Amino acid sequence: MLLTSRQGTHLAKDDFCLSCHHPRNVLEDHIHPPRALKLPAYLMSFHDLGIPRSTATVCVTAFNVVDARAVSVLANTLMKPVGASYELFRFPIFTFLITHTASGRRVLFDLGARKDLENTTPAIAEDVRSGLIVMPIARDFVEQLGDYGVQAESISAAIWSHAHFDHIGDVSRFPASTDLVFGDATPRKTRPSHPQAMLMESDLTGRKLVPIAFDDSSLQIGGFKAHDYFGDGSLYLLDVPGHLSGHICALTRVTPTSFCFLGGDAAHHVGMIRPTAALHHSFPAPPALLASTKHSVALTAIAPSASIDTDTDQPFDLAARTTPLLDVAEGGYYEDAPTARASIALIGAFDANPDVLVVLAHDESLLDIVGPEFPASLDRWQERGWKERAVWAFLEEGNVAFRFGDTKEEV
Repeated sequence: MLLTSRQGTHLAKDDFCLSCHHPRNVLEDHIHPPRALKLPAYLMSFHDLGIPRSTATVCVTAFNVVDARAVSVLANTLMKPVGASYELFRFPIFTFLITHTASGRRVLFDLGARKDLENTTPAIAEDVRSGLIVMPIARDFVEQLGDYGVQAESISAAIWSHAHFDHIGDVSRFPASTDLVFGDATPRKTRPSHPQAMLMESDLTGRKLVPIAFDDSSLQIGGFKAHDYFGDGSLYLLDVPGHLSGHICALTRVTPTSFCFLGGDAAHHVGMIRPTAALHHSFPAPPALLASTKHSVALTAIAPSASIDTDTDQPFDLAARTTPLLDVAEGGYYEDAPTARASIALIGAFDANPDVLVVLAHDESLLDIVGPEFPASLDRWQERGWKERAVWAFLEEGNVAFRFGDTKEEV
């Protein structure tokens, strides 16, 4: 977006003072306003998150390793509330090829699920056999990379967001030259030595293991401890706890001033991070959606809000709602629900920032925006207007992510 000073000069985002966000080197009477002054949304930038400046970038390609229509798990293991007609959560599994622009080095963020889930841990294999987990994989990530012209031998590292089965893939399919990167707190006990472990011995053998110790880093971005993976500001790994010990997210710089926040399982549905007051400020909901959600969103289908009484007959008011519609489920796949909520609150600042596109690993609302065809490059998301289309898509009744009505016909 170009803005115009009162002298008629066109201004780009980096022409603004980093202290006060007023145009610099243009206005002769440039002064810093009081700190309490709220800045217009159009001046918000990645600087507000504490992201260091850099011209180094990566290219990010998103893959989807499943047919979301064929996948299902019990929604109440992930989120709440869950309406009577929304018991199943159907979702994609996004994985990412990240190419360092300067060096050409390739790394992966998350590997998806393996095709032979019956050969994973007994608990997962039993859930698959019983139908509690339905996750058919026609072509896994390694095969999809090959279809895309990328051979496993060219991957320098595989980065796990965390150690759940639908993110770790089958590392044994990569050569020994592919390092395995993960958060330092990731549980590393393996079967069969430890019968209750979530990892198999083959997941951690035959390659260099690179645990990221965030306590060794003084860098923080958006409230999260950060690690500069390539050392040039193009790829940051963030310590985002709550879902599982060692859970990390990736912040990728796809242009010098725009980013993708690869969220892993920090949240499973975007209704767990939206809306927020900051999001309303940066991306006001369209009037048509404000009107339609008064009738389409049932108050029984959303989490209680301290500022809104959901025990009334009043229609849902999206403009007045400033807390996420869905909450983290207790006793399910989230290891530490309170910590997960704290992480989600911090992610809200990234989500409201016009320079950052948040991509959760299972965000079905993005299927028709990033896709429907995969693999798909994320590099030009900002100029393509994807964020403006994506932010409120989950509340459109025609979107597959909509789960807030009184009834829904299962497919």
